[in-house]
Amino acid sequence: MGDDPLTFVKKFISVGLLIFSVVIVSALIFDEQTKLSQDVHPALAFIAMWAALIWLSMVEGSQASMVGLPPVDRELYRESHPIAYKICARSHSGDNLDRY
Repeated sequence: MGDDPLTFVKKFISVGLLIFSVVIVSALIFDEQTKLSQDVHPALAFIAMWAALIWLSMVEGSQASMVGLPPVDRELYRESHPIAYKICARSHSGDNLDRY
């Protein structure tokens, strides 16, 4: 990986805390100690939690791409990534990115 030991420890702790958080929230859902799991079946609340986490990760990844791609020449990925090219062509025109 090429990371120094401190970076490895930081990543290890971050992943550990993420797993701990997911386990705690999942346990609360299945014990029906959350508002959503009290109103609907706990399995549906569990699926809703994972759907929200996956959606949030996609939104965060898109945001990082929107901020990181403007200095890159769009012609470099025009043929290899046509959808990304179209999205960036629209979002990077005018002051769209500044308003974002």
